[in-house]
Amino acid sequence: MLVLRSTFLAVALLALAACSSMAPRQPVPENLAASASIPADQKLRYWGDDREFADIHSHIAPGSDGDVDYLTLSGGGINGAYGAGFLVGWSAKGNRPQFEVVTGISVGAMMAPMAFLGPAYDERLKSVFSTLTQEASPTADFISAIFGAPSILSNAVLLASIRYLVDDQALAAIGSAHRQGRRLYVGTTNLDAQRPVIWDIGAIAVSNLPNKLDLVHQIILASAAVPGVFPPVLLDVTAQGVQFDELHVDGGVTQQVLLMPGGYEGFVKGRRGVQKLYVIFNGVVAPTPAAVKISSVSLLQRAVPTLLKYLGRGNIEQLATSASRAGLAFWLTAIPAEFPESKSIFGSPAWLTALFTYGYESGRAGIWQKD
Repeated sequence: MLVLRSTFLAVALLALAACSSMAPRQPVPENLAASASIPADQKLRYWGDDREFADIHSHIAPGSDGDVDYLTLSGGGINGAYGAGFLVGWSAKGNRPQFEVVTGISVGAMMAPMAFLGPAYDERLKSVFSTLTQEASPTADFISAIFGAPSILSNAVLLASIRYLVDDQALAAIGSAHRQGRRLYVGTTNLDAQRPVIWDIGAIAVSNLPNKLDLVHQIILASAAVPGVFPPVLLDVTAQGVQFDELHVDGGVTQQVLLMPGGYEGFVKGRRGVQKLYVIFNGVVAPTPAAVKISSVSLLQRAVPTLLKYLGRGNIEQLATSASRAGLAFWLTAIPAEFPESKSIFGSPAWLTALFTYGYESGRAGIWQKD
């Protein structure tokens, strides 16, 4: 009888979870996924695996020094404290360039607009970091997740931070830079289509969309929406004159850094001056040996980070190879293996502060890995 009751309870829980997770949706039909768009007077996005992307975006204006500087900011969750600190430290060093192209994924998508707009926006980065540090131990709602909730955490604090980072003034500044030939790209994952998406934030900024600021907030929120941890984001699109929705999540699901499909050749063809690609990787790329207990939980805790680490390493190698083929100098910074790992998946305030400080000192010292 006890076994029957337990079985019945398990089945009931699964049924409830299935029912409660069936939120009303109007997903894009599979045969229309490639043609769905957000109607505007600008093309706002591209598939992240479309090799024609580089040819379409070949008109990048060089900086006043004649050079073209690219910056790529990776995902990494709580490890984003390193990248934020590095950017601020780089400003303090005094040789941080104005980037002609900035790309970001996940937590890197939050930092990308500030990196794009320059050191004058470092205070916003530091302020948001302080807020997120104070929220470093949020209450995870596992019970609701069991019953079909889309996540264990609310994204309210995250959204408030994004709104603070990118307000009307910042979006107008992004639009002005876009008109001058600079580009800001953010990556998400279209989970319905199972494909990466590249969003042209500058194009959105100069578009005729009445809700463009809210759209930028939702895109960045989606880029940072780790599946199961934060809720996914539904974005309204149109296909053949009918309105549908797309389910977007963390860009890191498909790539840890935004890869330029088709390479950089189209961007740099016929250009003079120096071309540099800087990559700030919010994670550890070197192996970190440790004894693992033989249990299902311990094995998963070790295997998943290892999987993500080698996805990141592979993405970095792709960027380095692509940069080399196009003649770009390649510069990489990442968290060193000797920096202590967080004992909590959310990171303690002390650990996050230490990582931010470490990133700041690394940026101020100009520590880069050229190999």
